[in-house]
Amino acid sequence: MAKNKKGFLKFIFVTILAAGTVGASAYGISVGKKAFQDSSYFRVKSVNVKGLIKADGKKVEKMIKSMVGQSIFDVNTASINYQEDSWVERMEIRKVFPDKLDVVVFEKRPVFKLKYTKGCFTATSTGLMIKDSCDGARIKMDAGVKEEDFKEFIKIYQNAEYLKDRDIDLKQFYFTMNDNGTTLMAPYKQEDFSSLYGTYERTVKKRYKTIEYVDMRIPAKIYVKGVM
Repeated sequence: MAKNKKGFLKFIFVTILAAGTVGASAYGISVGKKAFQDSSYFRVKSVNVKGLIKADGKKVEKMIKSMVGQSIFDVNTASINYQEDSWVERMEIRKVFPDKLDVVVFEKRPVFKLKYTKGCFTATSTGLMIKDSCDGARIKMDAGVKEEDFKEFIKIYQNAEYLKDRDIDLKQFYFTMNDNGTTLMAPYKQEDFSSLYGTYERTVKKRYKTIEYVDMRIPAKIYVKGVM
């Protein structure tokens, strides 16, 4: 009985000793890892920004300024408040060990410039309007245009190269465009517009000598005022 008790106590002692050794080792590794990561060798010394086109370089520089001096292991995109610039969609950090960062800026995609009641803007592919200059703006938009119609027009514009050199007015329920002196009234529906505009180009323009206006606002129908 005494022998069994002695063996049991020995087992407890060895177990406690082993646990203490493992704990000490784990603690040592943890401390060593932290010291390694906090070393000045891994402090960020330079940040290279890529992808800037429309975004404000000074604003972006301000966003990433705090990264310099940090441990390269601690830097992540969560620390960047890129919402300070309307053009920035997101940012991606690429670490170049031991002490450099490449910050890649992904911007919102511009589609066209337009004049609006509150000034001039650039419309993005997602329907966002970002304040901009009026240079090159050939599209005007009335105050009553619905958001869904505006986004549908963006789709139309992106898929119709011939609209790039047209003067266009976005109105409440339709849009107008000028085609060499002829006014076209068209719907905010991509499929309807593409089909009817094709008919206008292939048939209507060949049949009429002069055209004052073409109304394509009613689905599957074209009304023309002109001389054949």
